[in-house]
Amino acid sequence: MKDFAVRPAAAADAAAVGALAKSRPFTAKWPIADLSDEASRPDALFFVAVDGPIRGYALARLVDKEVRLLDLAAAEDGRGLGRALWDALLDAARERGAAKLTLEVSADNARAAAFYAKRGAKVVGRRPKFYYDGSDAVLMDLEL
Repeated sequence: MKDFAVRPAAAADAAAVGALAKSRPFTAKWPIADLSDEASRPDALFFVAVDGPIRGYALARLVDKEVRLLDLAAAEDGRGLGRALWDALLDAARERGAAKLTLEVSADNARAAAFYAKRGAKVVGRRPKFYYDGSDAVLMDLEL
């Protein structure tokens, strides 16, 4: 049973989203002001999972018919937070006419890569030594 809700992010959520990102490996460490701005961008798809406090978030941008996943994180694994955020993101992308979702994930982040693959994303390329730690970026696409 799901004991949390997923809703669109608001500018007021930025500090909590930023704190969550800092607590998790492999996340983008966005400045709070930038996260706040994302909540009001017309091309952003930004959701939070809440059960009181914010327990996860998903952030993407829509450009033409393509959605680019920028970040997705959950405070705990195994609660369905990531799945619910992913589903909300895909539903919003389809409602806005997107035909494809693109993302990149660190080759060192096997759990995330498996999560995306299980949900239908396919590996379409690789950027060697892309991240600051020297890991490769695995490029994935999902046709919507």
